[in-house]
Amino acid sequence: MNKLLTIDTSRALNQKGAAILLTVVLLLIMVTLVTLYTGKIQSFEHQIVINTQNQKWAQASAKAGLNQGLAMLNVNKVWPDVEISGNLDDNSTFIISAITEDLSGSRKLVTIKASGSSADDLAKATVVEQSLVYPILFNRPPAPLMVKHGFSSDGEFEVAANPDGLGMAAPLSLWSDAEITLSGTSHHSCILTEFNEGNCSTNTYSDHSVKLADIADESASFPADLVSYLFNIPSTEWIQLQQQSDFVLADCDTLDIGSWGVIWVDGDCDVSASTQIGSESEPIILVIFDGNVEFHNDVVLYGLLFSFKPADSIKVLDINMQTDSAVFGAVVTNYQLGTEGGLTRAVFQAFVMQKLQDSKRLQRVARVPGSWHDF
Repeated sequence: MNKLLTIDTSRALNQKGAAILLTVVLLLIMVTLVTLYTGKIQSFEHQIVINTQNQKWAQASAKAGLNQGLAMLNVNKVWPDVEISGNLDDNSTFIISAITEDLSGSRKLVTIKASGSSADDLAKATVVEQSLVYPILFNRPPAPLMVKHGFSSDGEFEVAANPDGLGMAAPLSLWSDAEITLSGTSHHSCILTEFNEGNCSTNTYSDHSVKLADIADESASFPADLVSYLFNIPSTEWIQLQQQSDFVLADCDTLDIGSWGVIWVDGDCDVSASTQIGSESEPIILVIFDGNVEFHNDVVLYGLLFSFKPADSIKVLDINMQTDSAVFGAVVTNYQLGTEGGLTRAVFQAFVMQKLQDSKRLQRVARVPGSWHDF
């Protein structure tokens, strides 16, 4: 009996040990599996973090490329017909391309596409945005002289007409919303060749003896807001035009043949004799804000002279151009001219007027709202 009991006890102990060993082995297997699973999860999370970081990296590169493309467009106003690539300091890269669509009014719609890559080239992103390249001069004046409220009989004007201002072979010299009374020899218009030959006062279109169709006065189609007509900005928001100007000056003392762009002058503009302002190939837009204009002898300005009187001004303003002084392009005022007996001389030049919209220095770039998107 004792021998059998000893055998049963030994067998029971062996079975208990085997069970414990099996349990320990199973626990070790479970711990190993849990450790492996945890490691795998952490590896996945780490990979997700790396992928997310790389994707943001690529997106940042694409945005940097887009901003560089916009900067290039601001400078050049045209996009080269090639792809442009670049590298950033963090070794990420981008490629920029663009599609240009010509619109009416010398405007262009440019769709810029920028693709960015992370430094390890494992992530890529693409962003697209549209920009509008537009001339700051929204409408070219059809007449060399545009005057709101007419022209005083005390003043003088000499105008070389736009030969096609009212249509093919229908000249236009002066456009106004008020009646123009031609008195004496102080008011007259002519064709460009007669002006160039010095015969504008004798071989005229319109003068004191006859007022022809080239004087379009009492016009119902004359713009009520000249700032809006010229620059697509309401006159009440004229500060926007000032902010878009290339130069804001206190006077006209520094203007010369090298002047360019949009020049805003606060107050009177007095130009010394024998001064050329701008050129045929690089005309300017000169805005005189609430000031008189005085051109001394032999002053020539190529471009647009816009004399702007704000609504709250109490000044009496006028333009006076002495011997051989003229604007080759157009003169526009939003007040009556000639009240101080001044002389306004404007000579239409088609090439100059076209350059006022085509010149890169007279164009601006604006992002199209809502056009930005990524892929």
